[in-house]
Amino acid sequence: MDFADDVVLLGHDGPGHPAIAQERVRLVPLPVYHGKPGRGLSIQMRVRHGKATLLSVTQDAEGRLGLLVAEGEAVAGPTLQIGNTNSRYRFPLGVRGFVDAWSKAGPAHHCAIGVGHHAAWLEKLADLSGLRFQRVC
Repeated sequence: MDFADDVVLLGHDGPGHPAIAQERVRLVPLPVYHGKPGRGLSIQMRVRHGKATLLSVTQDAEGRLGLLVAEGEAVAGPTLQIGNTNSRYRFPLGVRGFVDAWSKAGPAHHCAIGVGHHAAWLEKLADLSGLRFQRVC
């Protein structure tokens, strides 16, 4: 979280799709592969600047699955150069409001990030699939 710029930095190791990259995707050699024994290659990229949607698959105490969604914007600025997909996101709730609402909604550790705003489509998908739907922004 960058409170001064009011953005959330989100990223993780693993694959990144070049079709949603801001610039050229890089393969970065890592002497220690994300804390695991051995070394390896990782994909480093930033998500294209503009509208973005976060999607988390959730599960409540009764075992029911749901979709948790937030719409925001991928914005320019410094990111960590550590061999990951890593981007800066601004949400209408501000960094504090977003982190509070997202955390209270019970997201999974991983989430999907897509370019564009897709909450309306995801809500229809949830309805057709019998899934709970929650939109934080």
